[in-house]
Amino acid sequence: MKKYLLIIIIFLLALLAWSPLQTKDAAERKAMSAFESGQTGIIDGCGFNCDGCGIESSQKIPFGYLVNLKYKCGMKNYFRGESIFVTPIGMSFTINKY
Repeated sequence: MKKYLLIIIIFLLALLAWSPLQTKDAAERKAMSAFESGQTGIIDGCGFNCDGCGIESSQKIPFGYLVNLKYKCGMKNYFRGESIFVTPIGMSFTINKY
């Protein structure tokens, strides 16, 4: 019985690592909405309303997607970036700001 339980656990972990329910478009939309929701209430916050802003790249990695966003803040004329990890169930976490 323990052998079957171990096989089921390994199968479920492999399935989560593959993340078949998460698509690239859905992960990109989730990353952008997570970033924008963090900017609500800020008068002169950051956003994607500029040339060259938006999704810089996205790639499928084990257990989800890594989405890199490029944006500008306020009146500053230089780009900033943020890497957001989106899990198979749609949760998102900021990994890196650059």
